[in-house]
Amino acid sequence: MLMIVGGGMMTQLLSTVTGVLSARMLGVEGRGQIVLVGSLAAMTSQLTLGGSLPNAVTKQLADHAVTARDGLRHLVPRWALWSLLPSILAAGYLLFVERHSEGNAKYGLALAVMIMAIQTMASSIMVGAMLGEGADLLHVALTGLLPQAFLTAVLSTAFLVGVTWNAVELAAVTIICITVVLVGRLRVLAKPTHRESDALDGHELFVLARRTHIGSVGPIDGLSIDRTLVGTLLGAVQLGLYSVAFALAGLTTILGRCLALVILPRVAIAQSDPAAEKHLVRRWLVLSAVVIVGAVGSLELVIDPIIRIAFGRDFEGASACAHWLVAASGLLDFRRVLIAILQGRDRGGQASVIEIALTPFLVLGIVLAALAHNLVGVSLTMGGVGVIACVMLGFAVARSAPGTRYVPSHALARQARS
Repeated sequence: MLMIVGGGMMTQLLSTVTGVLSARMLGVEGRGQIVLVGSLAAMTSQLTLGGSLPNAVTKQLADHAVTARDGLRHLVPRWALWSLLPSILAAGYLLFVERHSEGNAKYGLALAVMIMAIQTMASSIMVGAMLGEGADLLHVALTGLLPQAFLTAVLSTAFLVGVTWNAVELAAVTIICITVVLVGRLRVLAKPTHRESDALDGHELFVLARRTHIGSVGPIDGLSIDRTLVGTLLGAVQLGLYSVAFALAGLTTILGRCLALVILPRVAIAQSDPAAEKHLVRRWLVLSAVVIVGAVGSLELVIDPIIRIAFGRDFEGASACAHWLVAASGLLDFRRVLIAILQGRDRGGQASVIEIALTPFLVLGIVLAALAHNLVGVSLTMGGVGVIACVMLGFAVARSAPGTRYVPSHALARQARS
């Protein structure tokens, strides 16, 4: 568990370093274009094969005790075809956003969106397969960390020797780095046994993925909605500024994800002892609040000098937005802790309902702020939704109670046979 948490934190740190280097190399507008490409690729992946399918793959491989190569080989060609349509639509959306841009760069960026979306789906499914096979957690952590580490090393070297890339060239370098690492990580998957009976049922996987999709995606901050809307409505320059604020907020965001990752299994295991579970939940809520408040407060004190020194004076216009977005990030982090508790109590459906209910208000608030050309308003919207989410999820946690977890009928049947 510590391997995955540490790998996640290191990946986020390297992502921030990469953001600084690309901002220095590309300037405000170029940085905004790269962020829009990445946001569209991530959103496309999360909405489709990269959302809940990896979790379904993990569960099915573990339940059937088969290797990924045996269980999924017959499904890969189908998934590859399925990934093309949403990726092409995402590329078309970027062309629409950049329709007024001169030159041919927009076509290169559109191609980058399509390729990166497919890469993101493949990477997520690969991690799910490794977890399902019971691979060493170090290998799982490295699969997420190594692409970012390789890209950071390449960008750092280029920056030090004075190489200058435009947005399209930087996107191409990113794609190459990720591809090289992912192809190399395929060796981590277990060797196939070539038993035809080990092939997983594609329909069963689809049903399981569909049932858990909303909880796996986390639409409030898991779909890059804010960055996509800012880039769409305000353009690459304003998105370049907003991306700096988002990069700093990401330094705290990883805390919420890691805390949730640690809390969920602990709460799930403690369901058989309600008194101990309630004590565990109270302790982790207090600890999480202290850690998140400390991290947010510390970062708030150094935002201005970080932007000025690391990103450059061209990005100083992001300072006000960054202060509010970092605070909003803290609220959204604590929300993830509350969601993990509900999931551990087998009440994840309640969290999904709250996420779905708040997402339209998030979109409306961001659209109104963007139409008013107010980046601070975008951050305030994120914070406002974070407050409401924490209140609603906190109420749900208070009303829920630990106890015997729901066990599906097919699991009861297996227990009876054993």
